Amino acid sequence: MKIPRRIDWLRGGRALLWSAFCLVVVGACAPQRVTTFSHPALSSARVEKIGLLPFVKGRHPTNVRQTLNCNLCRLAFDPESVAIGAESALTRYAYQALKSRFRDRLIPMEEVRKVYASLSVDREKDTPLSLARRVGQTLGANLMILGTVWRYRERVGGPAGSMHPASVAFDLYLVDVRTGELLWMGNFDETQRSLSENILDAGVFFRRGGRWLSANELARFGIREILKELPL
Repeated sequence: MKIPRRIDWLRGGRALLWSAFCLVVVGACAPQRVTTFSHPALSSARVEKIGLLPFVKGRHPTNVRQTLNCNLCRLAFDPESVAIGAESALTRYAYQALKSRFRDRLIPMEEVRKVYASLSVDREKDTPLSLARRVGQTLGANLMILGTVWRYRERVGGPAGSMHPASVAFDLYLVDVRTGELLWMGNFDETQRSLSENILDAGVFFRRGGRWLSANELARFGIREILKELPL
């Protein structure tokens, strides 16, 4: 009787090892939902005072500088792909995440909104970058973060089953107020898929409760993930 028990124990041990190996492989091969770009000057950047400009709607560029330097009147997006209130939701989630990281070095959102609303804006000439610098200079910030959302589609269905999953995509930029240099850029892009469709993403699937997320839940997750890559 001892031999079969030993065989069962060995089989059980091998199964555990195989499961652990599979989890490691799955984690290593999981799809990339966040991409980033860093300027060499970022290594010497220090947060003295930082602000968050409200998100705007704008199509994802082929060149990271295109959106920053695009005249406001030329910022394009697909209205059917960006839900009403998407920019407000992302601004709120980003501010909450930044507040927990930078605390009193982050300029209160109400102060940013007040200055932002008081600006005389020329949509033919002003760009997201020029607005961020003007707001930052007025508030004494040395760094500003701004973002654009280009896809924010709500799921069709509930958390247990969805005909069409939530889909969220946005860009986040960190700029030097004094020089106007783009120091860092991050992109989040995900359309949620089921575990059977994407077994390589099992870790994240279960970490998010093994259910279909709403667009707001996916956006909040995206903000957390993208800010993990911000080396400040």
